[in-house]
Amino acid sequence: MEIDYAFLCDAATEHGGKLNALGIGIDQLGAAALPATHPRVTFVARLRFVREDDGERHFVVRAVDADGHEMGHVEGDMHVHFAPEDHITGANLVVDLVNLEFTAAGPHEVTLTVDDEEVVMLPLEVTRTPQN
Repeated sequence: MEIDYAFLCDAATEHGGKLNALGIGIDQLGAAALPATHPRVTFVARLRFVREDDGERHFVVRAVDADGHEMGHVEGDMHVHFAPEDHITGANLVVDLVNLEFTAAGPHEVTLTVDDEEVVMLPLEVTRTPQN
């Protein structure tokens, strides 16, 4: 398995193998006061599988705070199946992380683990924004 791309965004959908995403490339969130709850951050990844990857794959998308504590996660199973004539196949993964509570400024991250192996780590910096 390989990752073609992965990013954080405001929202995304997948239809017929095509991705639609808004606000692509989130790597920083600002908050006037902490703790702050962010209503939704969407994790998107395009995974490419080879024939040896055929079968069930378990994934976990985790949000981790600046101290390394898990803030939330979503997990599930992917069914990777190949037609006899296929040598590679791809899958889009779209996961909403809702109501994440940020308690401190600093480096955070969102990770993707497939079958207990971390395959993607996306940094997410939380900053204090001045109040006007």
